[in-house]
Amino acid sequence: MIVKNSLPAIMQASETLNLTTGCTKGLFKLLADFKQTKLWAFRMIDSSGKIPNGIFGGSINSFGDYDICINTDVPGHFRGQYCLVEVDPPLPPRVPFVSYDEEIPQFINISRPDVILGEFLRTAMYSYHLNFRSSICVPSTCSREEVQRIASKVFEMIGIDFKVLVPHCETKVDKITFSSSEIVIMTVLACLLTLAASATVADVIFKLKSKEESYHNTLGMPIRYLLCFSFYTNICRLLKKDTSPDSIKIFHGMKVITILWVILNHTYYYVNFQALSSLLEARELSREIGMQLVVNGFLNVETFFFISAVLLSYGVMKMKAQKLNIFLYIFRRFWRLLPPFMLVISCVYLIPHLGSGPIWKETVVDGLTEKCKKYWWTNLLFINNFIPSSEMCMNWTWYIPVDTHLYFLSLIVLIPLKSNPRLAFMLNGALFAVGTAVTATSHVYYGLHPTAISAFLHPDDINYFIDRGYFRTYVHCASYCVGLIVGYILATKQNLHIPLRVNIVGWISAFVAALTVLYGVYDWNQGNVPGIIVSTLYTCTNKLIWSLALAWVTITCMTGNGGIVRTILSWEAFVPLGRLTYMTYLVHPIIQFMYFGSTRNLIRSDHRTMVFMYLSNVVLGFMLAFGLSLLFESPFMAMEKLIFSSRRSRRDAVKDSSKNFKTADSDMGTSSTLKDNGICAVDIKQTVCNY
Repeated sequence: MIVKNSLPAIMQASETLNLTTGCTKGLFKLLADFKQTKLWAFRMIDSSGKIPNGIFGGSINSFGDYDICINTDVPGHFRGQYCLVEVDPPLPPRVPFVSYDEEIPQFINISRPDVILGEFLRTAMYSYHLNFRSSICVPSTCSREEVQRIASKVFEMIGIDFKVLVPHCETKVDKITFSSSEIVIMTVLACLLTLAASATVADVIFKLKSKEESYHNTLGMPIRYLLCFSFYTNICRLLKKDTSPDSIKIFHGMKVITILWVILNHTYYYVNFQALSSLLEARELSREIGMQLVVNGFLNVETFFFISAVLLSYGVMKMKAQKLNIFLYIFRRFWRLLPPFMLVISCVYLIPHLGSGPIWKETVVDGLTEKCKKYWWTNLLFINNFIPSSEMCMNWTWYIPVDTHLYFLSLIVLIPLKSNPRLAFMLNGALFAVGTAVTATSHVYYGLHPTAISAFLHPDDINYFIDRGYFRTYVHCASYCVGLIVGYILATKQNLHIPLRVNIVGWISAFVAALTVLYGVYDWNQGNVPGIIVSTLYTCTNKLIWSLALAWVTITCMTGNGGIVRTILSWEAFVPLGRLTYMTYLVHPIIQFMYFGSTRNLIRSDHRTMVFMYLSNVVLGFMLAFGLSLLFESPFMAMEKLIFSSRRSRRDAVKDSSKNFKTADSDMGTSSTLKDNGICAVDIKQTVCNY
């Protein structure tokens, strides 16, 4: 009866829609077999999306059954084709930076609360970036354009004047094909794996044959370069305790705690809202004061900037040489960051072949891989933070170019730091002043808010602030400048005594200051945004206050005044995890992208779900970082040490041939010379041990 009554309308519509012969035959085949209650026809109808449950709670999507649809096969005719259908209601032009808690002004007088339409109009603000979405399973003989015309005609016949869009259709792929770039990437990865496997086997053989602990030093240079890729040796290095008396051990704990916080932020941030149910409940969760740890989590990376700067100035002050080796300073930066950075981007090229799902294409392929194919070169040149965040390749990696820019800018402070500290401090102050002035000017010019306000949920509003007020290098100068000063203090004032009363007041002040800049934005995130003066003042001071709090923690802990805080941050378990923070930072959002892209059903948006997701991101992130670090990061760091240790050995051999070293003072001089090119204290100590 259903087919019989709808057949005349279908016949008439097919004539006006200009459908191809193949599409028309496929649709009539579907209808005929549905009338005859054929199983495959009912599978296709059943796998199409239905009206979702909980629409008034914000569950606006229905994915249907993706796998049943694409696995349907009608031999000799067609296969099942899964198509997403998006429906946009007619809305007036969007006004930027309007809280989603407000109604659209044009709808205020017609949104009665006691009728269905009134409820939809009251929450219509969300429809500016969220679509009502369902799916339809159709014969593969129909193109995406034809499916869109059919869907639009159906809504027209029903009498609903909504815009209908079919973003993409998918059929099952029996044979995977790879592009030339993907083949090259897989070849490189296969070579690295082969090299690592060969090096591991050779390393184990040499280890079993030799009774000496430092058996690497007895091998030839080609073999030693090969063993840089050994999983066995790199695991030993990764798990090795930090025994250097010159290292800042609390930074291991700081880095781990900070990366855990970063992953928490990204768990809530890198979500596809079209894959979530109960979206109105999720909006209520963002109002909680405890959520400011996530909503205002933009401060967490300032800890990494601070640590980077402290290690730089501390390492320079610990060098034996009076002058900084600029070549090594620049070379080490690129050598340590670029190989793992670019190899992870290369892996992103292959991710589309590792999964599927209703929103896999928009989340992973379009949202991640295609962006990297277009803008990977900006990551190579460390300028990707100047690309709009909506188009950036792995936009969470904005931190890497910013830190690199500050790394090079700090040369103006580090070069005179040992010979003329007064001049270095003046230059550091000038760098801070310029960064603050440019930040304030940019903030006023673009009319930015103090932070990315969570009440303004539209991606364009969030990206407007992020692109201009967060991803720029000058915004983070304060954290770096404070870190440079702290590194100098740690290197020159190691026996600093802090009276108990001052210590207590300092800890309370640091704690209160940090909480103030972190949670002080609570009222603003409810939509009560301050004026441009307060916004600019907060933007120019929040990172400075945060880094000053970190400075107090670092100085007190490293001078013996940290108490239990130093004990916790210096915990040995943090050491190997701290060495994995860079790789974990690179890969953990990819796990989240793949999870959302491969989902077949809506994910409930509540804290319990997000906590489970966060814990899985942490565990899988560190596990993946461990494997990739052994393959992408550790070998290049080992080669760097080998290159410069052999260079220093040749240089010392020349000195030994020209001078007759026989006294204890001369031997100490030789050991001290090994520190000349060191930048980080940990590397300095390791060089001495190897010698």
